[in-house]
Amino acid sequence: MTLSADDCASLEAFAEEWLARGATRDQLLSALTSGLPPHIHHPGRLARSRLLAKMPPENAEPGRAREPSPRPLRIMECTVCRTPGRPAALPGGVCGPCRGEAPPDDRRRRAAEATAARVRARVEGLRAVARPPASSGSRTAAGRP
Repeated sequence: MTLSADDCASLEAFAEEWLARGATRDQLLSALTSGLPPHIHHPGRLARSRLLAKMPPENAEPGRAREPSPRPLRIMECTVCRTPGRPAALPGGVCGPCRGEAPPDDRRRRAAEATAARVRARVEGLRAVARPPASSGSRTAAGRP
């Protein structure tokens, strides 16, 4: 998002207010840049709108920063069997059983399989929605070109 010098000058007060309310630079940057549309016609207006709409609340104690938001949960799949798991449990992208380690107890294995099946079903559903409809050539419904 490219901003002019005038845009930057007019937005400076809003950015200062964000920081005064305890927001971090990363939070400010995220509010401005996350989920941007592919084409921005008025970057200054978009930035101003986002800074105002997402303004953090005033701190009860001035100068005390808010606690950082929790890190997002990351889940990966084993590259061999596609079992989901946390990155720490999948070194090199491969789960313990696929690396030849002892499998987890039966209850954990069944829960992992159920989760893997749900993940696969959800992904297939999303892929089906994302696929463009199949075209039937140049004919119309009435059979005319």
